[in-house]
Amino acid sequence: MDDKRKEMEPLHQALGKLRTTNNARSGGICSSEEELDDLIRSLQYRIQHEIIPLSEEKQILREIKQLEGTREKVMANAAMRAKIQESMGKKEDIQDQVKLMGSDLDGVKKESQAVWAKISHLEGKVKALDEEIEALQQEVNDVAEKRDKAFANIKELRKQRDEGNAYFFQYRALLNEAKAMSVKKDVQGLKELSNSEVEKYMTLWNNNKAFRDDYEKRLLQSLDMRQLSRDGRIRNPDEKPLVVAETSVPSEPEIVAKPNVKQSKGDSKSASQKDTLPTQKVQKEAAKKETEDTADFEIPVVEKPASEKKVDEAKLREMKKEEDRAKAREGMERKRKKEEAKVAKAALRAEKQRKEIIYGTYFFTITVLLAINLELI
Repeated sequence: MDDKRKEMEPLHQALGKLRTTNNARSGGICSSEEELDDLIRSLQYRIQHEIIPLSEEKQILREIKQLEGTREKVMANAAMRAKIQESMGKKEDIQDQVKLMGSDLDGVKKESQAVWAKISHLEGKVKALDEEIEALQQEVNDVAEKRDKAFANIKELRKQRDEGNAYFFQYRALLNEAKAMSVKKDVQGLKELSNSEVEKYMTLWNNNKAFRDDYEKRLLQSLDMRQLSRDGRIRNPDEKPLVVAETSVPSEPEIVAKPNVKQSKGDSKSASQKDTLPTQKVQKEAAKKETEDTADFEIPVVEKPASEKKVDEAKLREMKKEEDRAKAREGMERKRKKEEAKVAKAALRAEKQRKEIIYGTYFFTITVLLAINLELI
């Protein structure tokens, strides 16, 4: 449209100049030098051959003088008109070109209005899509935040596991050192090692109440398995077990998009057998929750009346989108439940392993050291 206007601009300017020359003609300026000469000759003829009063003769002389004064303007207008006609053609041709280009410009305006109508319609759709994308981005941010919290929880659990395993590795190194001394028949070194470890243990026992409580708590399971009481005697039939079976279900972990929980390679066969029942229970509860949550996201079935034969294509596309969104939500929910079950199982296994590893460290190490000491003595 701008190109059309640029093309029409010189034509409009040419028409304006031609109109200016015509207006000058109506204001007393002749269109050409020949016309000016003819007009002056006619006035001189009246003075020479007609009987007119003196006042009128003076008036005609003034008009002749004025016409002579416009000769330069007449010559300039004639030259400009000739130049315009030489470059762009006659006035009528220029007007025809302007009319033709004006009709083309009208067609371009109509096309532009149609295009802008489509653009406004598409802008509404784009705005709706932007809002939907913003909502999905908010969901992604929420999931990422929950994932970060889950990773932080996993990191804390690993830290607790490492703290619980510290005594295990410490006592294993001590046991290896004692075995190496026994192989070398280093009785004096074994005595010193045993005495120093016994002193450390008794110092902890006497000065650290948390250590005593933890030791007694971890020893209860071993005593209960051997049908013994807290003081080491055989338990009477009417006495209750020292350890009550735990039936609590672990708290629901945070939702994680893709957790990478690595299982420890040091799981023993006894630990895996003990983990079977609570793990199966957690998996059953997770499967039950998954079926209930999936039922909440059932895709609604739209019943079509018998009289309705044709369905709008836009409505069908919208229904298809809703169905795809429901399926996507259902898939994400299933994936979330599976990840929850994995996290719960890993947490149970890690806790069991930590308890089992820490459980035997205190009593077992001291017993081995004392046995070696007594054997050598």
